[in-house]
Amino acid sequence: MAVSAGFRPCPSRRRKAPPMSRFRSLALVASLAGGLVLPIAQTASAADPPPQYTVQFLGDGTPSSMNDVGTVVGYRVDVNTLRNTPLVSRNGGAWEVLPLPTGYLGGFATDVNDAGVIVGTVEQTTVDTRRAARWTPSTAGYSVELLPLPEGQLRTYGAAINDAGQIVGSRLGLFGLPNGFGWLYSDATGTVDLNATYGWFATPTDINDAGVILSGTQTLDLATGTVFDVGALDTTFGLIGGEAINDAGQIVGRSTSSGSLPTARVHRYTPGSGWAFITGSSPYTTASDINNSGTITYGEGLANAPGLYLDGLGTFALNSLIDPAVTAAGWFANGGAQLDDVGRIATTARNTTTFIMQGVLLTPTGAPVSPPNAPTGLAAVAHPATTAEPYSSIDLTWTGTDPARTQRFEMERRVSGSTTWTSIALVPPALGTFHQDTTVASATTYEYRVRAVGVGGPSAWSATATATAPRLTVVRVSSLSLTASVRNGVVTARGVATIRTASGTAVAGATVTATWRRPGGSTVSVTALTDGSGKATFSTTGSRGTYTLTIATVTKPGTSFNAAASVLTRSIRK
Repeated sequence: MAVSAGFRPCPSRRRKAPPMSRFRSLALVASLAGGLVLPIAQTASAADPPPQYTVQFLGDGTPSSMNDVGTVVGYRVDVNTLRNTPLVSRNGGAWEVLPLPTGYLGGFATDVNDAGVIVGTVEQTTVDTRRAARWTPSTAGYSVELLPLPEGQLRTYGAAINDAGQIVGSRLGLFGLPNGFGWLYSDATGTVDLNATYGWFATPTDINDAGVILSGTQTLDLATGTVFDVGALDTTFGLIGGEAINDAGQIVGRSTSSGSLPTARVHRYTPGSGWAFITGSSPYTTASDINNSGTITYGEGLANAPGLYLDGLGTFALNSLIDPAVTAAGWFANGGAQLDDVGRIATTARNTTTFIMQGVLLTPTGAPVSPPNAPTGLAAVAHPATTAEPYSSIDLTWTGTDPARTQRFEMERRVSGSTTWTSIALVPPALGTFHQDTTVASATTYEYRVRAVGVGGPSAWSATATATAPRLTVVRVSSLSLTASVRNGVVTARGVATIRTASGTAVAGATVTATWRRPGGSTVSVTALTDGSGKATFSTTGSRGTYTLTIATVTKPGTSFNAAASVLTRSIRK
């Protein structure tokens, strides 16, 4: 096999994964779930026609990903050397060549997030020298850096990046193909071995903004460390494996039926509902991308002609939606199509007269449906901590006025008096109309707003709601005393921690968590409740030597622990 002839970079993006089906035999996922496969109605509505698309030509190169602010990344293959060149296009402009690290001769970009940070893979001379790389935008262009190698690995593939800057990838196996040994990288955590940390041997292809990683028939939720089987095995459709995931956890996947004349089909997975059939009637059907509205792109036939699926409207051949003047000039889309949440599509087009191939950016001239109406009745109420709910929060409720066109809600808040709004992560799939903001600061006043997002884009923001977070009582460990006694050669060490407020009032009913360090270095965790005088008592036994008691936390509904003003550790020798 030539250096690059048998391998094209696998496109990936923040909400979708590269078409890795050709690699799946190299990274076997053993556990499958029998997800229900249901048909989706493919009926179009005359009242809501599909969009038409204008075309911008980017130049010689193949798009592999795009973000929501008009950046497209991809690669170009030199027909003589078969070497890849990484590319970027900004706002529909011509391709720009991305820089390479010193000593590296080629590479390809696979994904870009909304901050414009690009991930991909670079190589020196052969596929055996490939390394995952990251490009960071600046006023001067882009800077490039090699990502750290996971322990024990020499070759890596960068697959995807989300808006939090988390990057996923895998080891490169034979012929430079992604092959298991998945990893996660961010500036905050460094390189994390997914198998060593989570017990998950996989070839990651995508990561969404909720921190959920997709690999074929499984996902890994980084927040909980949970691996979930999303694959389905059906006698008609065959094995369904995911190719791309959006922020709500929806996945676009592909199946291939068994037999001498196999048929490939495209499916969409929705959490709580399972897999639903979208389209597919030939062995050459491919799944390409899914955005946060659940819109899907796919490929059909030997020419891999791209198609588009819109909820409520059905499936459309993408070429039928392109500006007729462009198709009349001989240009037709015929490659994997990536899409963003705005509705733009990046793909390749071929001229049937000149046979020239170009990367193109398609922009809709009109939304397929109108944006949803803005939510109403947003209310914010302070929630003091209770025994049953031992946390302070601001509770928010609102009314969704347009459920038929609403795909999810988005919420923002700001400190009262400031001008900067910040996003609040709602519980996926973000369709509920209640949220508890538990990240509030004591006695701080906040303003909130919410909007609905649909296929046609976001609604206007709702009217703002204002609430002041409950004031927390600050508590501290005012004193910590130790005593020890010996009986029959056994030492009993006792500690008393006194918990008081800043004004000196004893705090009863607080949970105090501490750690004893005993002679020889062993440790034991202990917990006690304070009595009416604010005292929590701890004890432990062991051999002669030094005993050290260290307070870890003090918790009680409606209070905040001030560790800096506390006496946290004491030692005694017996």
